[in-house]
Amino acid sequence: MINKEIYRHKHICLVEDHYNPLAIIRSLGEEGIKPIVLLCSKSPHLVPYSKYVGELHMFSSIQEGLDYMMLHYGAEPLKPFVYNGSDDITLLLDNHYDELKDHFYFTNGQGSMKKYLQKYDITQFAIQCGINIPKEELLKVGEFPTSLKYPVITKAATSAGGGTWKDQSFICEDEKALKEAFSKIKADTILVQEYIRKKNELCIDGISINGGEQVFMPYGCSYYRFPKGSYGNYMYFTPFKDKELTTKITNVLREAQYTGPFCIEFLVGPDDNLYFLEVNFRHSGWGYAFTYGGFNLPVRWASATLDNEIMLDDFKYLDRFDVMQELSDFKDSVLGGAVSLWQWVKDVRQCDCFLYYNKKDPKPFWHVLRKKLLRF
Repeated sequence: MINKEIYRHKHICLVEDHYNPLAIIRSLGEEGIKPIVLLCSKSPHLVPYSKYVGELHMFSSIQEGLDYMMLHYGAEPLKPFVYNGSDDITLLLDNHYDELKDHFYFTNGQGSMKKYLQKYDITQFAIQCGINIPKEELLKVGEFPTSLKYPVITKAATSAGGGTWKDQSFICEDEKALKEAFSKIKADTILVQEYIRKKNELCIDGISINGGEQVFMPYGCSYYRFPKGSYGNYMYFTPFKDKELTTKITNVLREAQYTGPFCIEFLVGPDDNLYFLEVNFRHSGWGYAFTYGGFNLPVRWASATLDNEIMLDDFKYLDRFDVMQELSDFKDSVLGGAVSLWQWVKDVRQCDCFLYYNKKDPKPFWHVLRKKLLRF
């Protein structure tokens, strides 16, 4: 049951322009909450067009957005809820934990989040919690692994710090290919893992309260198809009820003292074994799918925060539902030659939920589509 007290609080989205925060705004909006949006983007083309935006304030950097938030909403009689959808903003909020904790509810690791956004550190904690990982080494760019077998994959050493994960991700079949990848990577250190030719991935979103003392993950997500070296954009969701894995994930979140929505990702190997990939300490890109599935992540997190407990008495699972990030899937699957246009249209027609198009809130889709078409 949703705690109705959440409607008395202000809800603030400190975000950049992406379909990830759009999902947060739509999820809040469908529960009758029009959030204050502090949009940190120089040329937005998506978030401002949602009908669920209550107030919109624009900034050129996330620091400017945070400064504005602290100045204008730091003395509310009821603590506002703050939502975000990027690792950089998670780190920024957590770095100001002591300043914010008495004035806002927000995703945090009680001031220690920087350590857990280092991918090597979080994989080591995953091992301690009994979770498998691919063999890996943390290297200076230019150094070659000494204990790994090729092929290998390079990954950004930290989840925060600007750029995109694609800038540092390369699949290397041999040392020559790794040397070439190093010439393209603009970083000092890099995480190198043995490359497992995946059968699929398992992505699990949920909420954590009181530093990991209580965690709930309603659904797991796997993919119908995916390009080599990347995740897919056409997926299916089923109830997640693996008690053993739930315990291990909870232990990771408790170790990080994490409070807030999160997403944890696993690679499914050819042998069906799971290998830990990463934890996103924030709302994930697939967040709106959970709203479709009856578990509205931002609203449930806010309610659980006030209740000091995750209440599930009114939640009912859907057996299975299909979701598509339609613009990227068209690019990867149709333009990339993976499926025919006819097959893709059939897939679209059987989809239950989309991450851009939303018949209740259509304007963001048409604006972003127009922008993409103008590029051609």
